[in-house]
Amino acid sequence: MEKHWVALFSQTGSEIARLGERLGRWPDTIITNNSDVDSWCDRLKDLKKRIDGRSYLGPKVNIKIVNSSEAKTLNVLHKFAQKDSLITLHGWLRIVPEDKCEQYDIYNGHPGLINAFPELKGKDPQVRAYDGGYATIGSVVHKCTAELDGGEIFEWTATYQDEFDTLDDCFAKLAHTSFSAWEKFFNKV
Repeated sequence: MEKHWVALFSQTGSEIARLGERLGRWPDTIITNNSDVDSWCDRLKDLKKRIDGRSYLGPKVNIKIVNSSEAKTLNVLHKFAQKDSLITLHGWLRIVPEDKCEQYDIYNGHPGLINAFPELKGKDPQVRAYDGGYATIGSVVHKCTAELDGGEIFEWTATYQDEFDTLDDCFAKLAHTSFSAWEKFFNKV
């Protein structure tokens, strides 16, 4: 993938860190609305510390922490993304404004198999799939549109949960399906 890559997260950023390592390529820019750097995954904390200290010889990554207003409007994208940039969401707990969906190529990783179970659109689909006893669970990568989790699905991966799985087991299985869906997606772009 040669496109300029911008990745966004609201939680720990662990998916971005693991995905960057698995792909052998890091995003050019990482944007987060989580200003509590101590809550980030260790790999991103270390990356930020080294970049801030200007002593880092690893991947050249720009990490930008945005405030609540910037996260809501995503008006900061014009500073970090080009028209043809690939923008990916990894636990970005904000709705992307319609104008940004139309202006940029933005893709979301969703931990719910919404191509088979549209009722899993929205927040915490993994908990709803577990609580609902879904035998088939999975993750998708879809294009962001004005409709929440309503854009075209580009990749998906599924697995099974059984009656003995705990919620933690479900999360672990979904993490695997998420990486698989993202890897298939990145192999195509």
